[in-house]
Amino acid sequence: MQDSFVTIDILCKVVDNYGDIGVVYRLAKALSDLDPALRIRLVVDELSAFHALAPGLDPAKDVQDYHGWTVIRWDHPWEGFKREPPRLVLECFACGRPDYFESCLFDPAFGSTAHIINVEHLSAEAWADELHLMPSLTRSARVKKWIFMPGFTHETGGLIIDRRFEEAAARWNGARADAEALASMRSGLADASSLGLEKGAERRYWLSVFSYERDYGPIVADIAAFSRERPVLALLASGKSQPCFLSAWERAGRPFPVLRLPFLPQEAWDELLLACDFNIVRGEETLARAALSGRPFIWQAYLQAEAHQLVKVRAFLKRLEPWLDAPSFAAFSNATLAFNERDRDDGAWLGAESILPPLRASEAAERGFSAFSRSLSMNGDLALHLLTFLRDLV
Repeated sequence: MQDSFVTIDILCKVVDNYGDIGVVYRLAKALSDLDPALRIRLVVDELSAFHALAPGLDPAKDVQDYHGWTVIRWDHPWEGFKREPPRLVLECFACGRPDYFESCLFDPAFGSTAHIINVEHLSAEAWADELHLMPSLTRSARVKKWIFMPGFTHETGGLIIDRRFEEAAARWNGARADAEALASMRSGLADASSLGLEKGAERRYWLSVFSYERDYGPIVADIAAFSRERPVLALLASGKSQPCFLSAWERAGRPFPVLRLPFLPQEAWDELLLACDFNIVRGEETLARAALSGRPFIWQAYLQAEAHQLVKVRAFLKRLEPWLDAPSFAAFSNATLAFNERDRDDGAWLGAESILPPLRASEAAERGFSAFSRSLSMNGDLALHLLTFLRDLV
């Protein structure tokens, strides 16, 4: 970039709870880490969701400074965009643009070329490779638009691999082979996040649950069966799945210990995924973290019309398959597909999934998941790829 103090505008509408804003928040932090001189302006519609991830943010303010960024409420016509019209715009997940922002962006009085980068949803489908960095038309020759695809191959922009996550992964991976070191790190994480871990729980088989609403009776039964083979601690993330899981767990007579997690900051959540032996995750933001963690996991995709989530899930499983031995892949694939075969998310939905086979296969599968994680790291950091692309544009 010719001017190191360049301004980047990031637009985000919150759709799936904290997933969309979670990706945007992580991306903004990663970009600032790579180039502290960047000026970042974040335009967000639900500041309350942003506040949950960033407690220092005031959800009542229309405009505010936060960690050196300017944060603007989506529907607030901020005059700053007239003083410095948008030049580099990250339009996340095809969220569109506020009317006042659109007027500034396409104002003919602004002579410089502007660039819109449509940062798309994460996908393992083949078209992600084909669309990455493809130009797209706008209503003005002065405003250029490009498609930027996160993904699981080197033909895409990859995943966000920020410095904090890399450092945490190195620590936890180093402790996996030493039971005492792992137990000590788990105790430290629990203390730092005020989790109220009971003595001895740090030595159990840790299984996290963060997914959508359903009847968790079959899953609780599978975990109970597995807990008779290995002592289990189920760590229940705050959110949609926690009350459903607890209801099934109570009905089953509390067959294993659980830990109700508070809402955790991103860095603590990343460490929790790394601390676990097995993760059940949902959405795109946590899918990316789980895939990079190298721990065995089952993914539940966001529900889509006509069961299109199964297309996304099958595409992801195809990326994972080369890294697992055949029996392990069969166990994880069958459970993941069954977990995603649904037409609604509510506490009465009873699925056909069985997670007992992947739980039993998890120790053998960990090497494959670790290799998959390393392959994703070799694709490079999405934030760095994006910043390099922006520099080439201007």
